[in-house]
Amino acid sequence: MVNASVSEGLAAGDHFLAASDWNAAAKAFESVLLIQDDPAAHDGLGRALWWLRDVDRSIAERTAAYAGFRRLGQDPPAFRAALWLAREYADALGSEAVSRGWLARAEGLAFRLPEGVERGWMALTRGLLKADPASAGDDARTALGFARNWDDPDLEAMALALLGLGTIASGNVLEGMTLVDEAMVVATAGEVHDQMIFGDVCCMVTRASEEACDTSRLSQWNKTLLRFMHSTGHPALLEFCGTCCAEIFLAAGDIASAEGWLTKTLHELDQGGHRARCVHPAAKLAELRLLQGRVEEANRLLAGFEDRPDALRAAAAVRLAVGDTAVAAALLHRQIHYIGGGLLTVPLLALLIDVQLAQGDHGQARATAERLDEVAAKTQWPRSLAASHLAAGRVAAALGDVALARERLDAAISIFGELNMPLEAASAHLSLATALRETDPGVAVHEAGAALAAFDEAGARGMADKAAVLLRALGGPARTGPKALGLLSRREREVLSLLAEALTNSEIADRLFISAKTAEHHVSSILAKLQLRSRVEAAAFALRQSHKE
Repeated sequence: MVNASVSEGLAAGDHFLAASDWNAAAKAFESVLLIQDDPAAHDGLGRALWWLRDVDRSIAERTAAYAGFRRLGQDPPAFRAALWLAREYADALGSEAVSRGWLARAEGLAFRLPEGVERGWMALTRGLLKADPASAGDDARTALGFARNWDDPDLEAMALALLGLGTIASGNVLEGMTLVDEAMVVATAGEVHDQMIFGDVCCMVTRASEEACDTSRLSQWNKTLLRFMHSTGHPALLEFCGTCCAEIFLAAGDIASAEGWLTKTLHELDQGGHRARCVHPAAKLAELRLLQGRVEEANRLLAGFEDRPDALRAAAAVRLAVGDTAVAAALLHRQIHYIGGGLLTVPLLALLIDVQLAQGDHGQARATAERLDEVAAKTQWPRSLAASHLAAGRVAAALGDVALARERLDAAISIFGELNMPLEAASAHLSLATALRETDPGVAVHEAGAALAAFDEAGARGMADKAAVLLRALGGPARTGPKALGLLSRREREVLSLLAEALTNSEIADRLFISAKTAEHHVSSILAKLQLRSRVEAAAFALRQSHKE
């Protein structure tokens, strides 16, 4: 007979897990384990510790849960624990051999279970553990079939996201992104029961958006995600992957929040000795530092990561920024050769053109731009078309063909605007200003001003400074508005206005559909940037500025 205290403790732990109160859940399950060695308590404790980022203890607890379930002949929960361990050893620890061992153990258990949805989870995990999403298509389709036959929305959301990733990698971007969008609908419409599944789906959507060169999609989903987490009382569901969380803020033009998440995630990886679950935060933070003009910091961040595939483009961009164009070109050629072709080469080819222009090799830059045009024409994906227009416009300007440069750069500005990609549009505005500085200085002033305003708005200080230098050279107006306010991102200015209303972090979080922790990050950033000592001073500053306006 189950002890009443054990039963109550397990129920309390499950309740706190569902409420995303990880600390309370951990305490509830630990209280059960003080009474008896219960595998369900080990399993629940492992889940809570995972959200608390104690990966090593989480793995230990779920291993104990597996052993306990097997001892009691409870094969279904043992099977689920084995699948989870297979993924965690691969994703967090990089222990491929151990991961394969747990996957084989789960497969052995699957044959002991009656025909059911477990076979779908088995297929899904096999697909997730494959390095190339394109090769996981059959696994994803098998999982999707089981999910729909057995009415399992958690499995359906995961299978749709994985199938979408694989379809994109195979070259069918439109169909792949439609599958990914459907996965997000399942995840945010209240159909998914497991918070881990929600986080996994968001992570795969972020990856799909990256690989499809369509980060604007994250911006379109951003409000839906934040509203869902707010309405369900789960404001921290994306925090298990700080890089993905940062991507969502970057897509919204909130560089300050993205910087906070990347810095925090990088620190946690350094402390825990684990590997990044997706793109390494050092690579993303280095790209962000380049936007801010902090080249040396970007270079230091990539030390030891330069040869990672997910850091290679950032490493090449840093090499270009310091003038080491030969190394930048070599890095890009290596990755382009590795990928082979298709949509994934678009950002690499675009950066290679910048490198070739910096080298003065206009012939090679034109040849690379033609290759990028071919990829864009084949995929007809808006982001690749915009990138090809931007690159071709820059090449035309370097070759002195101002009319062609204007035509291609205007097209890039239009598409980036439709995609709600302000930083990319600002880069096109800046390139157009540079192309027109001799032939049409009046329009060049307008374009440089548009670029400066957009870069200032996003907090991309390095790019803003480049635009400001060009604007001054053209005889245009200097930066307008209070200089201090120009240091703040759009989101930080929103937070500052709410500080003027004397709102707490929790109240600010409620207004903006963000977590209280994120609101705290914003407040700290505002105080640092404006060199203020307290929330009261920040509120007073905001009121003074509103009166000036």
